[in-house]
Amino acid sequence: MIKQQTLAKKTLLAAAIGSLMFTAGCNSDNTNSTTEEKKKPQLAVKFQNILDRTGTPQHLAEVSAGNHMAYTPLHDDGAWHGHLLPDLAKYPQNKGGFGVTAIAEEYNTSVAEYFDKLSILKDGQPVSFTANAYSIPGALIQTMVADGIKVEMKLQFVSSRSSVVETIITNDTGANLELVWDGKLVDGYYAKDGVASSETVAEKLPNLTRDMTVDKNGNIDLKFGEERDSWWVRTRGDSAFNIQRSIITDTHVNGLEYQSIANIGAASKTIYTVFSHTLTADEWKKEQSVVNDILANPIHYMNASTTRWENYLTNGLVNKKATPEQERVAVKAIETLTGNWRSPAGMVSYDTVTPSVTARWFSGNLTWPWDTWKQAYAMAHFNPDLAMANIRTVFEHQVKTDDVLRPYDKGYLLDVVGMNMSKQRGDALGLTEFNDAQTWNERNTKPSLASWAVWEVYTTLKDKYNRADDAQAWLQEMYPQLVEYHNWWLTARDTNQNGIPEYGAAVDPEHTKDGQLIYKYKLEGDTEWRVDYGIEKYNALLDSGNYVDISSPAQTAASWESGRDDAAVFGFIDTIADAQGLTDLTSEQAKEIDQLGRYAKDKYEFKNDVIITINDEGKSVVKYTDETPDNNKLLNLAKKDWQVKFSENKDASGEVIGYSLMQESVDQASYWYSDNKYLAQIATVLGHDQEAAAFTEKAAETKDYINQCMFDRETGFYYDINIDANQARSLNNGCAGNPIVERGMGAEGWSPLFNGAANRITAAAVVENMMDPAKFNTTVPLGTASADNPAYGADIYWRGRVWVDQFYFGVKGMADYGYTKEANEMVNKLFKNAEGLTLDRPIQENYNPETGAVQGANNFSWSSAHLYMLYNDFLK
Repeated sequence: MIKQQTLAKKTLLAAAIGSLMFTAGCNSDNTNSTTEEKKKPQLAVKFQNILDRTGTPQHLAEVSAGNHMAYTPLHDDGAWHGHLLPDLAKYPQNKGGFGVTAIAEEYNTSVAEYFDKLSILKDGQPVSFTANAYSIPGALIQTMVADGIKVEMKLQFVSSRSSVVETIITNDTGANLELVWDGKLVDGYYAKDGVASSETVAEKLPNLTRDMTVDKNGNIDLKFGEERDSWWVRTRGDSAFNIQRSIITDTHVNGLEYQSIANIGAASKTIYTVFSHTLTADEWKKEQSVVNDILANPIHYMNASTTRWENYLTNGLVNKKATPEQERVAVKAIETLTGNWRSPAGMVSYDTVTPSVTARWFSGNLTWPWDTWKQAYAMAHFNPDLAMANIRTVFEHQVKTDDVLRPYDKGYLLDVVGMNMSKQRGDALGLTEFNDAQTWNERNTKPSLASWAVWEVYTTLKDKYNRADDAQAWLQEMYPQLVEYHNWWLTARDTNQNGIPEYGAAVDPEHTKDGQLIYKYKLEGDTEWRVDYGIEKYNALLDSGNYVDISSPAQTAASWESGRDDAAVFGFIDTIADAQGLTDLTSEQAKEIDQLGRYAKDKYEFKNDVIITINDEGKSVVKYTDETPDNNKLLNLAKKDWQVKFSENKDASGEVIGYSLMQESVDQASYWYSDNKYLAQIATVLGHDQEAAAFTEKAAETKDYINQCMFDRETGFYYDINIDANQARSLNNGCAGNPIVERGMGAEGWSPLFNGAANRITAAAVVENMMDPAKFNTTVPLGTASADNPAYGADIYWRGRVWVDQFYFGVKGMADYGYTKEANEMVNKLFKNAEGLTLDRPIQENYNPETGAVQGANNFSWSSAHLYMLYNDFLK
């Protein structure tokens, strides 16, 4: 930090330039060229500190559990930077400044401990202020008070690349005041949970030069060097952060710090500072004129931001029966979704909403279909235009018949799109920039809830916002694209051609080599994976059971396609392989880890006792004590219950165009039912009566199939079913195979209720299981696997944790079938027991079903979307 003692030495120079500050053009003291009156928020001020916006970053990557950002900056208006309030309890010396973060294309990073930290000299002596800092929706506010001097600072986002700070200085002392602004870039590279590495940014990322220059008016230009290899920050070499003020200052840079000084004499004064973060030089050229206009008309821009937030809250907070605590959760959800809004950049031409601006893998303008459907459904109620843009982002890269990589996948929606394309696609298109993404993904798509989201936007535009023409135009725009997506499922994911699509994986370099399916496996004694190729050999090895561990990248992609990664129903279960290589492991702990061994013991009387030895590296080597052929046969029987086979889907010429799981998933079948239902409704509105009738017929057939084939009467629950020709022949009822009951109950089992495909009898049985404390009615209810599922773990990804989307699907389905009382009981348990939900903690990706502890990414969009839906639909 530039020391306070140097401030007085600059007083004379600052006084000398003081007379110039009234003639600086766009940097003049003419702070508002209009007579527009400043608007005061009415609703926003009622919701202070809904989220903890404090933070004092000192490292480029400052993270907590999961390597997600350790604090929650204010992001708004689609901007690519954020601001933090000073933590006055821990860093009282930082009052008057705002911490700064910036999204470096795909990752959110810390830029500065503070920018423009204001201190004041009165007659050359530092003023000692009492400070207060708080947030309201859409703004950060600080006040500093001393005898005769008051400073009021308000920060708002006013464009997709710029934020503004209004600083009102009231001077009742009659003394001359000198203003001093300090800025300090972060120096450290990485810290987790407060424990810092010793590396600096310069040492770790020498290419990420951070050069600050100053223009004649004292404005600051911070340029970032090109860094493409880091998995924490990516820059192009022309991204920049600019600070421009409505007052001329004397500014000096000293390494990672700057200091700006201006003398305002004995007057009171209002000053505006604009912070701009642009990702390319072209963006800054365009934004400069915006910044000039902001400085010429700051009240106009701030009023627009205030009005925008008042509209969000007015339109969004419509449940008059919700408690104040529940209403604060709704506001938190609105703030979170809006904070995850990114404006167009690179290969994304529309505004979009990402899963989480603070989560390492979910930032930038990365957009997933599955997340989008849910986000748009909720945002339709308070920001329908952003909801539409979010959906358009997904469909912008829908595969066409002339696609350079996968023309056979016409209608396909990519799993992840963002600012940068994959190298494979970028090279195929001949791109010289935006072609080296670390996160773009074409390996799979996501479940077909698109029409559900599009229909909700339509009805909300029409009925809530009285925008009938826009609503009609929205359906006309989306219908052809929805139909293409719908048809793709039948082309690329219906291996037995029965009209019920499966989950699967695309033909992709991650899945195949020379046209052959890639898989890896371990045999007894292996420490390294063996790799082989070919779908026939993969399925044959599964049949033999002669492996310790096996997996295929396509299996992973298929689970991603479901939106429920690693769910038990897709064959994911912990095995003895997961116990290898640990330290200080007991035999009981090893058996606890080995879920498959315990399952084999319970079902087939497999002897799962283990013996542990220690290798030369001090790591555990775990083996079964009984490795006789007879015992191994029992284990192989258990393995077959958890095996996932694939089939190749081919076009008319025999070319492979995708892979399907050899099972039909009940959740996808249920989404397929509702997709047909909503497409029928859209077709009817648009006057396509024949198409509407066809979709209606498909919906009815799908509903019958779900109830005939996917409901197990003995356990009273819905399950995925095998695609097995032998089983199908023996059943002789049109079903592809038997329900996969052995993999236990999961959240997929109530999807027929949510989508309206169940009947009253089956719904009653499912609800009974949902209400069972030994299954789903845990401390935080409706985990992704029942507590008695063989693959269950309270802290296992998608095999126990509570995801709010699946929770919402469950209680919404219960309510729709008349179990409103029971659904409300579960909603109240969630709000009561999910850690930090009603406090100022971020909304989390998922929660522990037994303790309510937060897990996964913070500030998560689809959790926020469904919490808003719970507020909207329940709590009444």
